[in-house]
Amino acid sequence: MTYFCFIESSILSVPHMEPLAASTHDEAVNEALALMRLHGSAIAVHVFLGDEKVASALADGVPAVDVADVSHAAA
Repeated sequence: MTYFCFIESSILSVPHMEPLAASTHDEAVNEALALMRLHGSAIAVHVFLGDEKVASALADGVPAVDVADVSHAAA
């Protein structure tokens, strides 16, 4: 299955979607963060594997949050 990310922008109402070349969760997050840095108007990035959101990060330096970690902490 392919990882992909949605990059939210401060100037567009619809997020930009990018497929990722990554083959692991960590690679996908790092690739998405690198793509977000290329978009000057980026405010957040969300990484998906299929229909499942696996991580999110804000452009202001907040580190990526593993969605699975948040789910387990809330339980």
